[in-house]
Amino acid sequence: MEQPGPIFVAAFVRSVAVLALEADAQVAWLGVKGLPLVDELALEFDDGFRLVPTFIERGWLNDTALPVLAEIDEHLSSMSGEHNAGLWHVEALTRRTEWDQVRALARTALTLLA
Repeated sequence: MEQPGPIFVAAFVRSVAVLALEADAQVAWLGVKGLPLVDELALEFDDGFRLVPTFIERGWLNDTALPVLAEIDEHLSSMSGEHNAGLWHVEALTRRTEWDQVRALARTALTLLA
């Protein structure tokens, strides 16, 4: 398997930036991408988060943001499961405090990634 290149770190940072957007901008982003499912926000983050140790090892990211990125991952994981299905509808982005918390964490992570 080919090792991830710099394009993967760029996609990961973009996924954090999308999680940091205001709710209405997230809804618009999903519409522009033709993605009807809110879980795409978490899936894109998750795909990159798995590679964060490699990104740090290669010097593409510093490890300062790692605790906040891990907190985002934990928070998104806690939102999963059938009992939380309502969190994964577009309306939840604008109405649920769980998404407000994700946005706040993502904004913190972005400042640490910069």
